Amino acid sequence: MRLSIPSVNELASRSIKASARFPFAVVCALMATVSAIWFSEIDFENTKDYYWLSDMIFVSVLGTSLFTGIQTLSESLKWNGSKKIIAKSIGILLLISYYFLPEGYMTEGANETFYRYFVLFLICHLFVAFAPFIKNPNVNEFWGYNKTLFLNFLISALYSAVLFFGLSIALLSIDNLLGFDIKDERYMQLWVFLVGVFNTFFFLARVPKIGEFEPSVTEYPKALKVFVQYVLIPIVTIYILILYSYLIKIIVQWELPTGWVANLVLSFSIAGIFSLLLLHPIKDEAKNNWIRFYSKLYYIGLVPLVVLLFVSIGTRISEYGVTINRYYVATLAVWLAGIVLYFIISKTKNIKVIPVSLALVGLGISFGPFSAFSVSERSQSGRISEILEKNNILSENGTILKAESTIAFEDRSEVSSIVRYMIDNHDLNSLEPLFNADLKTEIDAIENEDLEFRTKAEKVVLLMGIEYVNEWENVITDSLNQNRYYEFDAESKTAVDISSYDYSFNRLRFFTGTPEVTITAGEQELKLSPNFDEFTFLIKNREGQELITIYLKDKIEYLQKNYPSGSYDSRVPAEVMTASVENENLSIMMVIHAVSGNSGDDASLSNIQFTLYLTTNQ
Repeated sequence: MRLSIPSVNELASRSIKASARFPFAVVCALMATVSAIWFSEIDFENTKDYYWLSDMIFVSVLGTSLFTGIQTLSESLKWNGSKKIIAKSIGILLLISYYFLPEGYMTEGANETFYRYFVLFLICHLFVAFAPFIKNPNVNEFWGYNKTLFLNFLISALYSAVLFFGLSIALLSIDNLLGFDIKDERYMQLWVFLVGVFNTFFFLARVPKIGEFEPSVTEYPKALKVFVQYVLIPIVTIYILILYSYLIKIIVQWELPTGWVANLVLSFSIAGIFSLLLLHPIKDEAKNNWIRFYSKLYYIGLVPLVVLLFVSIGTRISEYGVTINRYYVATLAVWLAGIVLYFIISKTKNIKVIPVSLALVGLGISFGPFSAFSVSERSQSGRISEILEKNNILSENGTILKAESTIAFEDRSEVSSIVRYMIDNHDLNSLEPLFNADLKTEIDAIENEDLEFRTKAEKVVLLMGIEYVNEWENVITDSLNQNRYYEFDAESKTAVDISSYDYSFNRLRFFTGTPEVTITAGEQELKLSPNFDEFTFLIKNREGQELITIYLKDKIEYLQKNYPSGSYDSRVPAEVMTASVENENLSIMMVIHAVSGNSGDDASLSNIQFTLYLTTNQ
């Protein structure tokens, strides 16, 4: 395909033809473009009221690909007008149904919505690749058609990028030289217009019709052969050899593979298959016998790696249950195994099997009880129920009995991790069966000053009566046997009664190693001496006689038990952050503003800031 710059008349003519041939795809592209430009005009603080508009963008983008595929399918099957109307009506109904899915707006929804959208986006593009060839057996024409689509995509993207760069410089020049006020969002809107309108029209205008290929469409590019033969295949082969070395290491050391190797096997297996697809039209030429030999050897060589892939992802699932990502990896492993067996056993070796099977698999894992999302939710719900039941936190009917004692760190960490995962990926509602109540209402019911900075996951775990474990707490065990960092801050909206004290010493701050300080209460000079290892502050008179000791260890343990997040954002009511003591010499109240340190075997304070209120009793 020659790269030629089209004239304005040619662009206009092709755009008209594209609109006539792909009217529904063009309308979807225009809807996506207008919606995106409109959404960019909305102030950030008001975007939540326009999430329906962002969903319109997502769905319209799907519609552009879907209706392109429907049109080429109808052309290849020579459907009459009524069949075309029915097919496009089905497409409209599918898009409307997806737009109004009951899970809420994609922009504010759980990650599940984006996972599903990504798969549907891939399916729609795969549909464009094979739609005209559902009944067309010509594999070389199928390859040539997709080569044309791919080159059209690259050319469209190149023209759009060049236009954007040139027009952006023009806007910048107008802004700086002529004094016009060009808003920053105009540059993004220009990009949206070029991608949504120019790029779409340019691409659709060059989509070939089946049976009307130019000779260049099925002609094999020499540059592509050089790239695949001397760059892509050697790289893939090197990584396959590395994976074989790792496989031998596993067998020799008899250890389970790491989870990371699954991604590597999938990535380079698929890259190798893609390389062989690129060489498909010339594999039967006499001078290219090496391609057939390499292809057969490659698929046979993938068999042990597919086994390694199954062992790797199986190990992760057996340890931590099914997640959406693991389900995707496991599904791709099954798909890859099927493709490998097909190209080893089959005599026809039809490359159309690859996109068609991948699209069907993607559709199967997106909806229904066996979708990635349903299976993942059931798996993680089962795991958390098992942990809670083991710790006697689950009733006979499967609902939470608030924990009354501390449970092992490993279990707390697992519960916290699963709760985070469920909320992030399946929304808060996925945890409601454990509470047999509206969880949002439950969380709102405990909402108060000291919890305002905590995440939803922390609040849910708190409702279970369990101490929350952050993601970064990966080596710390519970505070009985290893050190654990804590930090508590007092919120400042609650008053503390100080009417019975005569003197105050504001914002005293002590760090590890801070020496004693001298304070003056009327005519009496006192020395305040910290002992961070013992959690105490000793007050002595000028002569060094001990007058009173403030003990903080019980207070710190109380805070850790009742405000279990105990780390960087733990806000505690001011009346709780007090320590009082009195004797015949003094009455003392310490109002702590912030305190931190370590608990466990080497428990100590490391930093404390407080205001001291004092009355002499002599």
